[in-house]
Amino acid sequence: MMKRWMLICALPLIVVACSGENGKEQNANEEEINYVKGDQSKEERQTEIASMEQEISGLIRSERKDVLDAKADRLLKRYRDYIGANPRDSITAEYLFKAADLSVGIGRYEGAINHLNRLNTDFPTFRKNVEMWLFKGFIYETFLNDHAKAVKTYEVILERFPNHRLAADARASIENLSMSEEEMLEKFRKKNEAAAAAAK
Repeated sequence: MMKRWMLICALPLIVVACSGENGKEQNANEEEINYVKGDQSKEERQTEIASMEQEISGLIRSERKDVLDAKADRLLKRYRDYIGANPRDSITAEYLFKAADLSVGIGRYEGAINHLNRLNTDFPTFRKNVEMWLFKGFIYETFLNDHAKAVKTYEVILERFPNHRLAADARASIENLSMSEEEMLEKFRKKNEAAAAAAK
């Protein structure tokens, strides 16, 4: 089932937050101004993005969701800046995927879909192509509650990548979405009984 499948790449935003102070926030604003004013090379931008990714992924849970969201928003802007300046660069595909992941982490689900759509259009042979389709279906199913689009998205995997290891996940998700609540409960009941019998 999709909910058991952990796709999210490198930014575990569901379990992170930060404990920034006013001084740190002011420094962040100054950095933003300096970034806009100055030109950076591709390498400098990549280094800055990597540093920001590490900072966010290293944060611990706290009540400062507003600060985390601000940091995530700054990182999304960095991704967009890089993608805009280097639309065909090899790392741009990775940044689109990470931007989608980050967008989900802060509740911007339509934004995540937009990043994945652009990834599919601009980089159709992206190395995580199947993961991208599964992630997109997961967003439709879980966060946007659009089961029709979720099913269509999962069907793309079955049509284009029928032998991929994740095709079974797509198939199971379609099956689950076609079941009634009673059928789902019965399925899980039988699965639990089978697991208990096998454990004996």
